[in-house]
Amino acid sequence: MAVKFMRTGQQGILMWDEATGEKIGIDLFLSDMEGRQIKNPVNIEDLSDVSLLFGTHDHVDHIDRDAWVKIAKVHSHIKFVAPKYFEDTLPKETGIAEDSFIFVDEGISADEGDIHIEAVPAAHEFLDTREDGLHPYLMYIVSFKGKKICHMGDTCLYEGVYQKLREKGPFDVMFLPINGRDAKRLRDNCIGNMTYQEAADLAGVLKPALAVPGHYDMFEFNGADPKEFVDYVEIKYPDQKALAYEVGVPFSV
Repeated sequence: MAVKFMRTGQQGILMWDEATGEKIGIDLFLSDMEGRQIKNPVNIEDLSDVSLLFGTHDHVDHIDRDAWVKIAKVHSHIKFVAPKYFEDTLPKETGIAEDSFIFVDEGISADEGDIHIEAVPAAHEFLDTREDGLHPYLMYIVSFKGKKICHMGDTCLYEGVYQKLREKGPFDVMFLPINGRDAKRLRDNCIGNMTYQEAADLAGVLKPALAVPGHYDMFEFNGADPKEFVDYVEIKYPDQKALAYEVGVPFSV
């Protein structure tokens, strides 16, 4: 049986094992918010088969604190994966039990059952690093049911990131943000990501079995056209598979 994936909007990904039904979610943004354009394809009550929920960083569309609190009350078995940077704040501020969290960072991996979790620092739009070496923004490398997934969260490119990802690969699927960045958005505290061209080049060099663009559809002021990403990959890297998927549509590698 295959591992199936489904986009839930923004950078949200739900993945599951068809044989067992076990699910994990990354960057699920489930709270209602003014201006959101994508209706939730999943409800909190429907997450009973989820074992792990990941948040790449502490922005509401990635670590949805209100949703996490509700999920922890309804589904006490779910564990929450987050940057170790927030180990001293997330449990206290959410009221979620400390033993419900798994905290990781570069060089600090974790295993939960047969799921292996590693992290690479992300630069959203800067490569922020605390004095103790911890990072508030992460990419996750998740080995799940025989598949290795790279979920890049929110990130720009930075010196050394190609090599870091090469060392973690090869990947069956890479989920890449493509919405870009500019002065207007940064001035309004809308922190940027890779452009679709940068994301296409990264996929073309690292050669995952499948490259999937994200972070382009939730808010009108911070979107992009995924077709530009797919077209650019097809022209520049014709051997690289890149596909954009509608929210709520299951797919596999």
